[in-house]
Amino acid sequence: MATNPSSSETTVSLKLLVDKSSNKVVFAEAGKEFVDLLFGLLQVPLGSIIGLLRDNDLVAGSGSLFRVHESIQNLDPSYLLPNQTKDSLLNPKPAFSFQSSTLTPLLQNFVSPDQEIRASFSQAFSQANPFGYITSQPPVLEKGYVRGVVTYMVMDDLTVKPMSTISSITLLNLNIKDMGSVQEKKVEININKRLELMKLSLYSTTVLTDLFLGHRE
Repeated sequence: MATNPSSSETTVSLKLLVDKSSNKVVFAEAGKEFVDLLFGLLQVPLGSIIGLLRDNDLVAGSGSLFRVHESIQNLDPSYLLPNQTKDSLLNPKPAFSFQSSTLTPLLQNFVSPDQEIRASFSQAFSQANPFGYITSQPPVLEKGYVRGVVTYMVMDDLTVKPMSTISSITLLNLNIKDMGSVQEKKVEININKRLELMKLSLYSTTVLTDLFLGHRE
């Protein structure tokens, strides 16, 4: 089970370009933190995502996989094979550990405390000699997935690409009839928005519009 969302209130800022005439997000200018969050979600098992959304009352309006999750919860363990457990299905391990170089602050809520303990022990063991003495610390690596010196363009459907003046101008010319209708909007991604983003990304192709302009209930 992932940690309680209230345990971390790390936020990250985005700058949205909004077409006021259609009330839609054209794209967002994002830094490394937000892109790392999007990429990292692909390494969180679906069972953990569904469980986290259920725990935070974000099931309504979602797909039928939530019913599968509920079915496992209600199933008598005697129906499972001897080598299977309900917990392994409902709370599978993510592809990263708490000490992983890919685990950024925005992803910490998706790693359970017991996984944190196991990861810390594993890291210490890997640095130890055969007698168990820790010999050295590994070099500190930049956490996450993408380089931090780049600004990224995140489309409404969460397509990600490096930001460039040419690409942004081309996109605006192709999609906006009246350039005067474009406005900037600064928004914050906190833990609640992360959960809503995760839910919307399962079925929406206009995630940023739905998340920040309220097109969906």
